[in-house]
Amino acid sequence: MTRPEVVSEMVKSRNAKSGVRVKNCRVKRRIFHMTRRQVFLVIFMLFLFMGSSIGYVWSNFERTQIGYDLSQLKKEEMRLREINRKLRLDLAIQKSTKKLEAIAIQKLGLRQPSPEQIIVLP
Repeated sequence: MTRPEVVSEMVKSRNAKSGVRVKNCRVKRRIFHMTRRQVFLVIFMLFLFMGSSIGYVWSNFERTQIGYDLSQLKKEEMRLREINRKLRLDLAIQKSTKKLEAIAIQKLGLRQPSPEQIIVLP
């Protein structure tokens, strides 16, 4: 096409009064059609995604709770170990011969035997 032909085509395609190009065709609406199988597949995928998301969040929540429980149990273990250590120390003190001798003399009124009371067995 030569230049004058192109210009005349452009003039013909424009509105004579305003000079604006007018396109007289209806805009076709694009309709989105899905089959029942596709709808079912989309719904299934959404449920699968939601289920896996809920499972992920739940497992993280459980892991956090277990961590809190573990730290609480470690504190309890340390407290019980300290009590156990104190009780063992108290038991060792109570079993000592000096403590037993002091209790025998003070509370029970016992005293050291005299040499005549000691009998040596063969």
